[in-house]
Amino acid sequence: MVTSTKDKLNKKNLLITGSSSTTGGLYHRVSIVGEGAIDGDLECSRLKCVGTLDIEGSLKSGAVNVVGTCTLSGNLDADSMKVSGTAAIGGAVRLKELRCSGTIEAAGNLFSEQLVLKGEMKTDGDCEAEIFNAHGMFHIGGLLNAGTLDIKLHGDCKAREIGGERIRVTRASTFNPFSFFFKPSPHALLTADVIEGDHVHLMNTKAKVVRGNHVIIGSGCEIGLVEYKSHFEQQKGAVVQENRKV
Repeated sequence: MVTSTKDKLNKKNLLITGSSSTTGGLYHRVSIVGEGAIDGDLECSRLKCVGTLDIEGSLKSGAVNVVGTCTLSGNLDADSMKVSGTAAIGGAVRLKELRCSGTIEAAGNLFSEQLVLKGEMKTDGDCEAEIFNAHGMFHIGGLLNAGTLDIKLHGDCKAREIGGERIRVTRASTFNPFSFFFKPSPHALLTADVIEGDHVHLMNTKAKVVRGNHVIIGSGCEIGLVEYKSHFEQQKGAVVQENRKV
């Protein structure tokens, strides 16, 4: 069933309950409880989906909250997005804040000022953030770039290149509350061609080149070349074929 009401800003509210479909447009609040399909671009102040939502178009919203599954064929532009389930975007993603406890996929580039991942992320393009905090797995087809990267490996992670001011990669602890739902693999590995930052501390990482001012290569690492400016430390259980002060 599709219903609509007027709010105080004279924009329509859209409510889909059960299983129904409607056209896109401009709304204030959009709520999906059940299975909803929207044909065309959608712009709204807030969107909440509890169930399944399929948008044949792009989405622009102030806040997006998905509990279940959300699929859109176009781009996503929002202030904030929370995902407890699965979100699949056929285009580019631009957010101020992303919190994902589940899976998010993007066919284009993904940008979020603050990105908190507790699950899995896949993007065919680049991923850029001011803060990148990941507990889980990711596969980034291009560049991963952030001011601060804190990565705790639950499973294999991959990016073509990684850049940032502070980069820290560790294996996830089995005592973390999140680990009760998503068991970390003892063989989890981060793979990248190049990793470059100011302060770099790596564990369980395989890379051709690591560059930084202050570089620590910890256990489980296989690095071809380390180029550093002020400090380099190779810890027990790490393999570094060559290191060079520049």
